[in-house]
Amino acid sequence: MKLLMLTAAIATLLMGCTAPPQVPTDPIARPPFPEHEYAVLEVTGTAIVTGQAFLKTVGGDVKTAAGESVYLNPVTSYSTYAYTASDASQRPMAPPDPRLLQYMKSVTADASGRFTFKNVPPGEYYVTTKVTWQAPTGYQGALSTQGGVLRKRVTAKNSEATEVILTR
Repeated sequence: MKLLMLTAAIATLLMGCTAPPQVPTDPIARPPFPEHEYAVLEVTGTAIVTGQAFLKTVGGDVKTAAGESVYLNPVTSYSTYAYTASDASQRPMAPPDPRLLQYMKSVTADASGRFTFKNVPPGEYYVTTKVTWQAPTGYQGALSTQGGVLRKRVTAKNSEATEVILTR
């Protein structure tokens, strides 16, 4: 009987040592850069896109995107594919074609998670940032990353300001 209990105890301990199943982390390949879609995009404008990015914890605390980069990315088949594929698989995307950078804008969110893009060309955009923080897991002081990426589609119009709130 003691041998059976000892065997069961060892088996239980060993099961706790097994690693959780691994989620693939290899990046998702991007499709070819659609030059024709980007060639028709305006490169100057008078629109303004402002907003705030934050999440609320289970306990009611507000966490902001303070100090995080906020990106304004034109809506195209290329950007839509990247966001859809990454969201669905929870895997990172391969680096973008360098030509994309001339069409994207980025700013840094302030301490309240607020941001402003000026001189935005008119069009449809994805506004993207992340809000993350560490929370204790309750297991030997380990921490777990909470929060994640926030994204919203907006329309910018010349001589108008568009306000966007990024949250869940």
